[in-house]
Amino acid sequence: MSAVPELLRKFRRVAGLTQEQLSERSGLSVEAIRTLEIGRRHHPRALTVSRLADALELGPADRDRLEQAARRPTETPDRLPAGVTDFVGRAESVRTLTELLLRTGEPADTTSVVISAVTGMGGVGKTTLAVHVGHLVEAQFPDGSIYLNLRGETEPLAPLQGLTFLLRTLGVQAQEIPDDLAAATARYRTAIAGRRMLVVLDDAATVEQVTPLIPGTSGAAAVITSRRLLDQLAGALHLRLDVLPDDEALQLLAEVIGAALVAAEPDAALAVVHACGNLPLALRIAGTRLRTGLPPQELADRLADASTRLGELADGEIGVRASIAVSIDDLRAVPADRDAADAFGVLSLLDAGEFPLRVAAAGLGRTLDDTEDLLDRLVDVHLLEAPALHRYRLHDLVRAVGQEGASAEAHRVVGERVLKCYLSMLWRADELDAEGPLSVTWRDAAWAADARDLSAVDDVLDWLDANRSALVELARRAALGTVEDRQTAVRIAVGMNAFGRHRQRWLEWRDLNRTAAALTDLRSDPVGTALVRFDLGLALGELDDFSAAADELMLATEAARLIGAPGFLASSLVNLAHMLERAGRTKEGFVVVREAVDLIAQEPDAAHHALWAQLTLGMLYGRDGEPERQLEPFEAAIALAQDDPGLQGRVRAIAGASLRECGQAAVAIPVLLAGVHMVRPVGRPGVLAEALDELGASYRELGRYAEALVAYHESLDIAVSQELWHREARVRTGLGYTYLGLGRVAEGQEQLRLAEEVYAAHGTTPPS
Repeated sequence: MSAVPELLRKFRRVAGLTQEQLSERSGLSVEAIRTLEIGRRHHPRALTVSRLADALELGPADRDRLEQAARRPTETPDRLPAGVTDFVGRAESVRTLTELLLRTGEPADTTSVVISAVTGMGGVGKTTLAVHVGHLVEAQFPDGSIYLNLRGETEPLAPLQGLTFLLRTLGVQAQEIPDDLAAATARYRTAIAGRRMLVVLDDAATVEQVTPLIPGTSGAAAVITSRRLLDQLAGALHLRLDVLPDDEALQLLAEVIGAALVAAEPDAALAVVHACGNLPLALRIAGTRLRTGLPPQELADRLADASTRLGELADGEIGVRASIAVSIDDLRAVPADRDAADAFGVLSLLDAGEFPLRVAAAGLGRTLDDTEDLLDRLVDVHLLEAPALHRYRLHDLVRAVGQEGASAEAHRVVGERVLKCYLSMLWRADELDAEGPLSVTWRDAAWAADARDLSAVDDVLDWLDANRSALVELARRAALGTVEDRQTAVRIAVGMNAFGRHRQRWLEWRDLNRTAAALTDLRSDPVGTALVRFDLGLALGELDDFSAAADELMLATEAARLIGAPGFLASSLVNLAHMLERAGRTKEGFVVVREAVDLIAQEPDAAHHALWAQLTLGMLYGRDGEPERQLEPFEAAIALAQDDPGLQGRVRAIAGASLRECGQAAVAIPVLLAGVHMVRPVGRPGVLAEALDELGASYRELGRYAEALVAYHESLDIAVSQELWHREARVRTGLGYTYLGLGRVAEGQEQLRLAEEVYAAHGTTPPS
């Protein structure tokens, strides 16, 4: 029952007023005052209470008592800000958060409060999401909603200050609020107990700040937003917000500037979206610029300049720079986090895109463990993203803020450290592979020093594979740099040998050695020249550019003669003969391979090349129209590889391919089947895919299409999973012709189309 009747009668008598006099002073009717005093109406409107308090000349305490008494028990606080009118997307996040809040107070969960922590970088839309969902579920919270800005990124609200606000909102009078944190927390949880309320705690600084503000019983729910990862918040659903995908970012821009303008200039609009890094805050600021009449293409051009982009996205104190700088300044304010703040500045100098932990450690000049700790802290405050274990990335606008004021010298130092990191990994692979005797005489053991914590070659190759695009770009850039940089580019190209061969990264291997070939010459560096030309020839051959490959291997052979390295000369001769065979230049090939055979017989250091010499000899016989002479050298090569199943599988794949090309598909099949059987258990996916591809081709030429499909599909699965694009293109071509042979025209044409797309995507054309 309301106390309004008793309080109103008491206050009127103390003031010495009749009901008629109070009516005249307040502007209310006598009937209205009489209705309140006899208790027929217990909960007058706020305006009515205000008029009565003014007329009665009540002091602050008495006015507060009357207002509290007049509040309806079912009247609900409604402190949520208005939702934005241009909210778009976030369907999965909205669904997840809504479903969580709709479970509030379910009978199956009567002891715990529902908590959700929404985290993400500044400007990504955490508050917008929380408020939007709060309005969507307001019917679930009939006792109201409370919004409290904890100011975590500016001047964090003390927990006791937050509790005071919450308690006043819940109707507790100021003099009844304890000045002790524990007592105030207990009073708050008592006041909210039994109420179905939503509490939105925005911009939390720490778990310690927010914990006392969370309701203690079911029926209430708390949604917390923060730039920090609040992973110590017990029982919370953690929801991390990322930037918007392109379609939703364009939709947001359309909501701000109008769909017609976006539709009129879609390319410019998308360029604006990308320059804004798909960040909602940046998009809204860009939208305000466009609403002033600035053409989208002009804004896109302005934003394309990284040096002025942040200035274009400034909007007073809520600009992108200001939003991001708050997080950085907050780190610097804590002594324990200053190293992380300094690390952020260095990381911003790394190239755009993902980078691995090892590259970050190199750039910082720190150990892997120290670096991981610093990066984890930056991830916690959403200045850094961690899309996978030990892989990180900076949002483009965050990077731009970090780079402001960085000197050219700082850029140079970080660039050199990162380049050295990649060089170290390549030469560690070379050390562990132990297949480059000539490179041993040329390399410096110090090049691999920073990677000697790795002892398994596959671990090194896996790392290089995951970062190969960055490696190629860094080497290309180094080739245009100082004398020392160009020297490093050559060392990187030569160091690619183990990686290029084992992971079949033919394009990267070709491109790096092609760049290095322009930086070497026989006079100043005969060994480096020999190694670069040799590897370039092998890579070109794998890409079916056989004449160009032969030209490079001729140069490698010339260098090998100059150096006087019989083992390397034998290898150069054998590979040159092979490329001449593939190019149809068999007469030249026979001359070269016979020189190789003679050299191998005379030089112990060249003996291990006998296998490849025999294999090449057999291929030349077949290409020269003497298929009956192929089997003897092929069998000799297979016998020389008998102790290495993986090697024997490779030899059999090459021999089988040659037999098939020379019209002996039936003879090729048992050779290839044996190769598949040998290589399957030894973990050489590239060799297995090659052998299966050749097996499928042999079956197809014999019209055994069902068996061809089985072999091709297994080869295709391996090629796709291992990112062996060249093998994928070959296999899809074979599949296409197999389907056509079966009369399945649509499937055949689809595979041939996909093969052409793969070749085109890598800047090559199908072999003739």
